[in-house]
Amino acid sequence: MSRPQLHTSVYPAIAPETIGQANKGQVAVVTGAARGIGAAIAEALAKSGADVALLDLDEERQAETKAACEKHGVRARPYACNVLDLKSCERTFASIQEDLGPVDILVNNVGANARRPFCMETFESFWSGVEMNLKPAMACIFQVLPGMRQRRRGCIINIASRAGTVPMPFGGAYCTGKGAIIRAVSCIQKELEMDGFGDNIHVYALHPGATLSQPSLSFHPDVAEAYPQEAAKWAQFHKLFKCPPAQCAQTCAFLAAGRGKALRGKYFDCEQDIGTVVAAGEEGLKGLYELKVDFLGGLPNDGGTAVAVIEHENK
Repeated sequence: MSRPQLHTSVYPAIAPETIGQANKGQVAVVTGAARGIGAAIAEALAKSGADVALLDLDEERQAETKAACEKHGVRARPYACNVLDLKSCERTFASIQEDLGPVDILVNNVGANARRPFCMETFESFWSGVEMNLKPAMACIFQVLPGMRQRRRGCIINIASRAGTVPMPFGGAYCTGKGAIIRAVSCIQKELEMDGFGDNIHVYALHPGATLSQPSLSFHPDVAEAYPQEAAKWAQFHKLFKCPPAQCAQTCAFLAAGRGKALRGKYFDCEQDIGTVVAAGEEGLKGLYELKVDFLGGLPNDGGTAVAVIEHENK
C-alpha cells in the first residue's frame, strides 16, 4: 500500500474545478464562520453549489463571509448563535430550517486551545476548555442527525485535531475535547451502519493540518515565564505551519460531496492526499485512521474475555 503524499496547499483532488457543483442544491451549516478556517469552509461549500447557513456569535462579524459566499450564486444567511448554549442552537436551527430548508451538511468548526498546563488551571477553566471543544459539535449534531436519518442522507464533518490523538503538554482540555469528538464520530457512524444508513449518512473527524490562520499563537505570559523552554519550542513549531485555510475547506467540500466515504467514521489529516487514501477502500483502511490501543503480544482490547473463551475451548 503506497504512502499518501503530503500537501501544504490545495491539490488537484480537492480543487474547486475538480469538485465542481457537486454540492448544488444542498443546505450546509458552518459554525465559527466569521473568520479563518470557518470562513474558508463556508466559501468552499458555496463554490461547490451549497446554500450556506453561517453561525457565529453575531451576524455583523459574518458580513465578509456572507459576501464571499454569495458571489458564487448561492444563498448565504448569517445567524447569531452561541453554540455553547443548547437553547440558542435549537432556535437557530429552527430558523435555518424555515429560511433555507433541511440541513444536508454540517461542519462543526468551533474550538479553542488555552495552552495552559494543568497545574496552572482551575477545574472550572479546564472544564470550560473541554466543553468548548466538544459541546458545540455535539449540540449541533443533535439538531441535524434526526432529520438526516429521516431523509436517509447527510454529512457531518467535525474539525478535530492531531491533539486528540497524541498527548500534548499544555493542551489537556483541548486534547480531551478533541479526542472525545473523534471517538464520538466513530460511535455515531457505527450506529448508522447498524441501522442501514451507513452509505447515505457519513460522519468524519478532520484535522485541518498545520494551518496558519492566525499570525501568532503564543503562550500566555505567565505560562511562558514558568516554562520558557516550552514557549520557545512552541514558537519555533508554529513557524512550520504552512497550510492555508483553503486546504481544509476544500477537503470539507470533497467529503460533503460523498467522495470520501471510505473514511466515514474515521479521523483524517487533511495534509494527506485524500485521493490516495480513499483509493485504498474500506478494506485497505480497516484499523487505520481511528483511535485504538495496542497491547503487548497482540492481546486483544476486550478485557481478556475473548482470550479466556478461546483458552477454555482449547482445553
